[in-house]
Order: sequence, then C-alpha cells, then structure tokens
Amino acid sequence: MPPTQNLSARSRQVSTELRRLREEAGMSGAQVAEILGMSPSKVSRIETGNRGLHVEDVAALLGLYRVPEQRREELLDLVRKASEPGWWSGPATGSLPSRWREFLRLETDATKLYNFELSVVPGLLQTAEYAAALISGFSTTLTESEVDELVTMRMGRQVKLRHPGTSLIAIIDEMVLRRCVGDPGVMRRQLHHLADEAGRPNITVRVVPLQAGQYVGWKGPFFLMDFADQPSLVILEAQGTAMYLEERADVEYVRTAISGVVDKALSPADSVKLIKMLADEIYPGEVVE
Repeated sequence: MPPTQNLSARSRQVSTELRRLREEAGMSGAQVAEILGMSPSKVSRIETGNRGLHVEDVAALLGLYRVPEQRREELLDLVRKASEPGWWSGPATGSLPSRWREFLRLETDATKLYNFELSVVPGLLQTAEYAAALISGFSTTLTESEVDELVTMRMGRQVKLRHPGTSLIAIIDEMVLRRCVGDPGVMRRQLHHLADEAGRPNITVRVVPLQAGQYVGWKGPFFLMDFADQPSLVILEAQGTAMYLEERADVEYVRTAISGVVDKALSPADSVKLIKMLADEIYPGEVVE
C-alpha cells in the first residue's frame, strides 16, 4: 500500500485538528501558506492527510493558530509517534484525558462501526442511567461530578448515530442482557431502549445466545472502525486500557473474528425478540421514560 494511503490514525487525527484550528482562527489555506512560506497545496495536503506529517510543519501551524502549550504538546506527541503501528491508551479518570479525545475524534470520522461486547451494553447504545451505574461500579474513586462528566461524554457520542452516513453493527453476548447493572428498573429501561435502537435503519443489533457455547468472542470485546478514505482501525479494551491496532493483518484478523461471532449470533429480528423477552421475564414492570 502506498504511504499516502497508510497514514496512521494519529496522523489523521492531527490533520483533522489542524483544519479545525485554522477555521477557528478565521484563516484561509492561502493565507496560512503565505504567512508560513508554504505552498497552498502543501497546507491542503497536511489538512487532508494526503501526506506524512513533520513536527516542524505542525509546530509552525500550531504556533500560528496560538494553540495553548498543553494541547500543542499533545498534538506534536501524536506526530512524533505517528509511525508506530499500534499504541496503548491508559485508564481513564474522571476528567476526559487526551487519550480518550483521540478515540472520540476517530469515532466521529468513522463511517461504519463494529462493536462486540462480552459483558456490557455497547456505549453507543447505553441509556444515561445504565452508563452512570456502570461507570460508578467500575471505579469507587470518582466523584459524582466526574461520573456526570463521563456520562455526558458517552451520551454525546450517540449523536453521531442520528446522522446519515454512519452505521453501527453491535454484537453482544446474551449474558450482557442478564447481568443486572444498577437495579432491575435500570436494566428494564436499558433493554427496551436497546430494542428500540435496533429498529433504526443504520443500527443492527445481534445477540449471541447462551446456546452458542464457546466461540471466538470469548477472547474479549473489540471495536472496529471503517473510514471513507482511510485505513480501518481496531480498538481492543481491557481493564480500562485500550490498544489501537492499524496494521492490515491485525484488522483482517478482527474482521475474521467478527464473522465468526456473527455466525454464532441470532438474526437481527430474533435478537430483538430475545431482548424484549428477557426484559419482560427478568426485569418485569412498567417502562417509564
């Protein structure tokens, strides 16, 4: 694959951010080129990700846009590490650290999302109260305001699925539906919400039933992002950390795993039936919005 088609996800992220910063500064590409002594085509290639990024060029642009020092160093660090094929993102805390901003920007640019979850409802399909109970359960050190911040961030991610051009294929193990997060009322509303979301034309929900026995999904959850004009990206999560993989072999391995999981899953229609049945049988009661 030619280098221009194999830019790292971090390079893509920096390119997108540079374009946004220029627009915020109220400058045209031609103006930037004239001030910095670059050609307009070079500025365009930097912003569209059609060329590799150099620390010197990015530093000059960030200086011109008067980007605060901390954010400037974060972006320059991404450029320095752009040639690495994969990277770890450490555990999140209450505030939204740069490593999670990376994920959010990538998710925003993706056109197709595949998410397999073994123990929780996918974040893009969670209700606010389920997310709050989940986040609080994962960490006893978070303050109420920090939990609220993380829940707000998670709910904000879901806006992406309200716009055309983005699709989600969510595959979940049946135990996700049976494991109570929060209280029965929280789970009842979450399952009904999950069934409702599955009715959207751009969202597909598949459930792997308990009867499926052992399958490749037991190795753990994964998230695969496809982009319109860039290579795909895989995110593997474990214990609050995330591994980002970009190598073609890694991506294809996960695609094969997705096919294996889907082969064990119920059809979309049968999955919704199961979700509704379990909502009524395990968590009976009135659904109050």
